[in-house]
Amino acid sequence: MRFKVNLRVNRGVYGNLLPISYQYELSSCIYKIIAKSNSLYAEWLHNNGFANDNKRFKMFVFSNLFPQCKAIGDRMCILNDTMYLYLSFLPEKSTEEFVKGIFLENQLTLGDGKSKVQFQVENIEALATPTMHNCEFQTLSPVTVSIKRENGSIEYVSPEKEGYGKMLINNLKEKYLAFYGKSFNGDDSFEFELTSLAKSRLITIKANIPSMTRVKGFNYHFKLNTDDTLMRIMYESGLGEKNSVGFGMVNIVKHL
Repeated sequence: MRFKVNLRVNRGVYGNLLPISYQYELSSCIYKIIAKSNSLYAEWLHNNGFANDNKRFKMFVFSNLFPQCKAIGDRMCILNDTMYLYLSFLPEKSTEEFVKGIFLENQLTLGDGKSKVQFQVENIEALATPTMHNCEFQTLSPVTVSIKRENGSIEYVSPEKEGYGKMLINNLKEKYLAFYGKSFNGDDSFEFELTSLAKSRLITIKANIPSMTRVKGFNYHFKLNTDDTLMRIMYESGLGEKNSVGFGMVNIVKHL
């Protein structure tokens, strides 16, 4: 289930400068808000038939923040007073009540030791799940797909690489297994077509600490047709890897 989260910038608290790579910090904020609401979280897990473990919970994805901003070195200067992001969870039962109950009127503080910004959650809009066949999609946050080389290093795969579409489908089938507790045995045939230039983006995770890593993702437009359930998993929990750290949210550009 997908939501639009509308935020107000409390620039009088810390200012209006954010690190350009803020995805990990935003993910941490989401987890912290959930952790403060144990009773609602437990009820939501129960309603959706989950075991209470982290692997089951990570069926969510969020978009980039959408402010008007300008880059200043490794910072982004937020120019307007309001902004928004999209947040999506694969489970449907009682999810609207759960999300509104823990996020509405809450505050998010994002940033690092150099700069941070405080946001106030003003309202949350639940969005209907659209029909997704024969559509062109765009990424709302970079999609990352990786393979391990023989020497153990990681290669981040471009959507222009042969076999990329199959990697996406295999990833969706892995999510199906994690969510439903059984292997996907439906029709896994698919059509994937890149319909724009793919623009790479390098995002820093856990900046300025020993465990810091850099992850490459790609923003692009594409067409994808496959099994209805796999399409819903893509839309509600993200495409590719590292969705719960802010990678792989997609949206429909147009129906074809």
